[in-house]
Amino acid sequence: MPMDDLVDLEPQEWGLYRVNNWKLQLCWLPRKCYLSGKSLWGKQCYKGSRQVREDMNLVVHGDYYIEKSEFLFWMLRGKQ
Repeated sequence: MPMDDLVDLEPQEWGLYRVNNWKLQLCWLPRKCYLSGKSLWGKQCYKGSRQVREDMNLVVHGDYYIEKSEFLFWMLRGKQ
């Protein structure tokens, strides 16, 4: 994605472009959706992690949780 497109993004969505390994799972801990802020406790959600290369190792930088329906709409919109 070109840098010009990243400038127009909402601040909360900028970090999601670097997230990989999205998996659908049941949220057992009290978490909030990264996009909508809704509670995900006891619901199915998508979990993804962002990896950053430090020296020659990949380090997990953070986990992101998104509500199932919000994730599908986000993907259909073309991650915008």
